[in-house]
Amino acid sequence: MIALEYGYEVLPGVAMDTPGVEDVLRRRERGLRWGVLALTAEVVLLAVVLLVVGPGSAPGMVTAACLAPVIASTAGLTLLWRRARRRERLVMSTYGWQIWPVRTQDVRVVTAEGERAQGRRWGTDGRVVLLQPDGQSHCSFPVPSDGWDGPQPRGRQRPGNQVWFAGDTRFGGMVAEPGGLPFRYVVRSVPGKRRGWVAEDELARRAGLMPRNRRHRP
Repeated sequence: MIALEYGYEVLPGVAMDTPGVEDVLRRRERGLRWGVLALTAEVVLLAVVLLVVGPGSAPGMVTAACLAPVIASTAGLTLLWRRARRRERLVMSTYGWQIWPVRTQDVRVVTAEGERAQGRRWGTDGRVVLLQPDGQSHCSFPVPSDGWDGPQPRGRQRPGNQVWFAGDTRFGGMVAEPGGLPFRYVVRSVPGKRRGWVAEDELARRAGLMPRNRRHRP
């Protein structure tokens, strides 16, 4: 783990042990029920209409043509939501929090809109930049509180020059404000080139962060 190589603190246990994390994940996972209910209602509606008017009739064909994309969209979104929730829980059940020094700055990122250069559109986005011991950038991730849908942390003000990270900085993981809340899942658009140790790579594979065909250090 690169955080240990840098001499940074790694908290005992796993990120899932943080007070409040389980409650947030469970509430997000309950959102899956609404997707399943919506999908079920759409399928039942289509079945009832086809049963009443006949699958080969003009009204039946029109109804099927209208509802089929809706059903496919609902099914796709529900599957994506389920994968996202599973991904969060898996990472936070595998890794403990690593305490990283950071600075916050705007960085150049690929966007759907923005100035075109080198065949892509570029814009700027506020990021937390994880720092190496010499102060150079190690990697950057979105700000943890952006899009946060959970409770706001209480108590004393958190230090602005640190973040908690659970995962592998070569690929991504969970980044959080000090204390563990707010948190968000992050992923690097281009994986880091550093080759990890065997145990490090196995941990990343177990958490679903690392491709199976990637090589580790000999």
